Amino acid sequence: MSWTGTGRIVVGVDPSDSAREAAEWAADLAAAHGGHLLLVHVVRGAYGERTAGPVPVWLDELRVTALRLGVGGCAVEVLPGEPVGVLAARAEDAVLLVLGSYGEAAWTGMLAGSVAVSLLERVRCPVAVIRGRAPHLPPPRGGPVVVGVEDSPAGRAALDVAAGLAGALGARLVGTRAWSDVVAAGDGSAHRRPEDPAVLAAEARDLLTAELSRVAVAHPDLAIEPDPDEDTPLRALLDRAAGARMIVVGHRRGAPQPTPRGGVLLGSTSRGLVEFAECPVVVVGPAMVGSRAAGPVSGSRP
Repeated sequence: MSWTGTGRIVVGVDPSDSAREAAEWAADLAAAHGGHLLLVHVVRGAYGERTAGPVPVWLDELRVTALRLGVGGCAVEVLPGEPVGVLAARAEDAVLLVLGSYGEAAWTGMLAGSVAVSLLERVRCPVAVIRGRAPHLPPPRGGPVVVGVEDSPAGRAALDVAAGLAGALGARLVGTRAWSDVVAAGDGSAHRRPEDPAVLAAEARDLLTAELSRVAVAHPDLAIEPDPDEDTPLRALLDRAAGARMIVVGHRRGAPQPTPRGGVLLGSTSRGLVEFAECPVVVVGPAMVGSRAAGPVSGSRP
């Protein structure tokens, strides 16, 4: 996938403040790299009847706001169906699919998280879930693009996407590689690895250096900072969320990890970030990697 001036960003919207913030976040990104937006509102009729109606006033206002923010073109659609299927179809040729956190009732992330994770299995573009530090607070407009660096196809694709986003926005790219001598087992228990912690730390630094050097060749004007951490990937990225413009991560299923609110999170690092991060989260899913469409994302500030 390449980040081009003709790329389309698809945004799933509803009348909520969260969706408005997601649309404005997407408009800022589209304006920065010369792309255009498609705002999609999915509706369902009474008693399960699927109907589509005229464009509501609030949706047309979102379109006008996007144009005022500098987007070259913004289309709106009101379509019948269920969100996952409709958004997956409309994002078929998109460079990015953007979702809000869908209101205060879903601020735990469960609604946005379930929709986002379902879409990750189907769409061949990154999925962004937009949120701020608390309900009703807009997402940050400054700070670095932080990416979790992994030695996997999804991890490398996420790094390429993050570099393209950072370049398009004129932001700094921070690559984080987490390491730990504690490994979680499939049953939720944990054990220590036999390797010396100093060896594990060196391996993490070497991998981080190699991956960031690869990206630096493709993006010579991009400010890139390595940031290794002794922690789990989820906690390391959550710690950096407060000061980040966004976090980019590859989606892969993993062992249960502790949550920042206590207890155990069943699911992947990406799901945990969607539920708990204090900034937008951009996730590269297996459908994108499997389609071999996850090449370097190029972009520069116009």
